[in-house]
Amino acid sequence: MAKKITWMCNGKKLIFIPMASEGKELSTHKISNMKAPGQGLVEISEPVLSNGIICEGEGVSCNATIKGKNIRQISLEVMLQIGSYMVGPIKREILQAPENREIKGVVHPRWGTDNEIDHVFKPASGLLHSGEGFTLACMLPVWYGVEPDAQIWSLEGVYQRGGGEPFHVKLEFDNRGSLVRKTGFSPASVGGVDAPFELLIEDGDTFEPYVTLINEKGQLLTGTVNPIMLGGGNHLHWEKIEACPGDYQVGIAVEDFDGQWSRVFTPLTIKDSE
Repeated sequence: MAKKITWMCNGKKLIFIPMASEGKELSTHKISNMKAPGQGLVEISEPVLSNGIICEGEGVSCNATIKGKNIRQISLEVMLQIGSYMVGPIKREILQAPENREIKGVVHPRWGTDNEIDHVFKPASGLLHSGEGFTLACMLPVWYGVEPDAQIWSLEGVYQRGGGEPFHVKLEFDNRGSLVRKTGFSPASVGGVDAPFELLIEDGDTFEPYVTLINEKGQLLTGTVNPIMLGGGNHLHWEKIEACPGDYQVGIAVEDFDGQWSRVFTPLTIKDSE
């Protein structure tokens, strides 16, 4: 197992701890070209940035080519580069396809077999707040093709009450940062499926958000970041901040209809605006 990884953010030392086992979409696999069953390779060119060094708060454009079939979704991801590890994603954007399709009232992208991406973005990250405490929040957008004000953001992690057994939870927030849904999952023996339940936050509970760690071999691992204490009348919310000065990796992430992902990254350095 990898050692603890540390990073300073807004004057606070954040500690990332790899977990003993992988989980969910973060299960271990190579971030290279992938082969979808019966569909052939999905090829992603190395992303090309308009500028590899920018100042804090500046935007940058990213260009890449994606070829292949069976493409469900294409996203842009920004990861922290800490030593030999990438950590995050501190930012994920679901990219808009040239055409859409609607299934049962829900809009989905319709990607072709040869796609050119040219996307302008501002590196940013999220912080989860409760009272005076905060921790890093790798927020993931839930919906495709919705207006920004209608977007829901999810954050999963490890929840614990007192000295009780920790369990998996999923928190969902609106675009203003307010908590709109909280779900706990109780391990179930039937089919290995977790049983969801409405989470009740109590004073003294703690929450450790999940992060993704990608090692030098291109393997994805699940980790956690500093826990935050909940309850006590504190308002749990998240906020977006500009990405702090440092080294990053900008990636194009492709998900196929079987739920498998492929990613290719390129480096980005952010300097202090002063």
